[in-house]
Amino acid sequence: MSKKKNTLNDLEEFLKLQASALVTPSSLTEKVSEPVIKSTPVKSQVKEEQVVIHEESLIEKIKSLSTDKKAFYNLIIEATENLPDKSPEDTLLINTALYLKGGSHWKEMVSAYWKQKK
Repeated sequence: MSKKKNTLNDLEEFLKLQASALVTPSSLTEKVSEPVIKSTPVKSQVKEEQVVIHEESLIEKIKSLSTDKKAFYNLIIEATENLPDKSPEDTLLINTALYLKGGSHWKEMVSAYWKQKK
C-alpha cells in the first residue's frame, strides 16, 4: 500500500527551519531612544497618476502570469533577489516560493538554489 505524503507536515518542518534562521529583532527601548524626524513628501499630481497607472498595468501583467504557477514563483524569486538591503523576511519569501514551486521535492530545490547562489 502506498504511503500518502502529508504536505502540511512538510510545510510545518519548512517553517520551523525558517523560523530558527530568523534574527531576533532589537528591543523597543533601543528604537524609542532614537529621535524621530517627520517629513512630508511633496509629489505632483501628474506623477501620482503615472504611478497608479503603472501599478495597475503591472498588476494586470502579474495576474496574467499567475496562471502558470511555476512562472509566478520564479517572478517572486527574481523580484526578491533584486531587492536592495535584503532582510531575513526576503530570504523567507524566496524559500517559501521555492517550497511551493518544488512540491514534494522542496528540500532539494531549496538546497540547490542556495548552493547555486554561493
